[in-house]
Amino acid sequence: MNLVDLAGAELLRRVFSYSPTTEKIDLFDISLKRDGKVFIANFDLIDQVPDRPPEKWKNFNRCRVGIHCAVVSELQISGWNTRNIACLCIDKTEGGYEVRIIGDSLKIKFLCQFVSLTGPTVYLDGE
Repeated sequence: MNLVDLAGAELLRRVFSYSPTTEKIDLFDISLKRDGKVFIANFDLIDQVPDRPPEKWKNFNRCRVGIHCAVVSELQISGWNTRNIACLCIDKTEGGYEVRIIGDSLKIKFLCQFVSLTGPTVYLDGE
């Protein structure tokens, strides 16, 4: 499933003329909430920035988006580093979605009933 197909992707569709991929992301953070069994992940798109940014977005070279997943089950998390380069895959299932974030040293897998997109935001990374 593409990011632009998720609920909440209106801004993403406006600032990108193409559908950004999640084949290579830099996972920035995750959080878990017991109310609603929620999983939230924020990540940078690697080598992909908005090509139709609004005028107020100036001097940026990174684009951060996130996913908000509710009614999470079968959560598995292993590995974590200071840099978490991974592939994000979201597949539609009969009961909702299967989400996988898999990298060299990171593995996150779970099922959820709802997925929505947060962001995008942009910033200047000085690295």
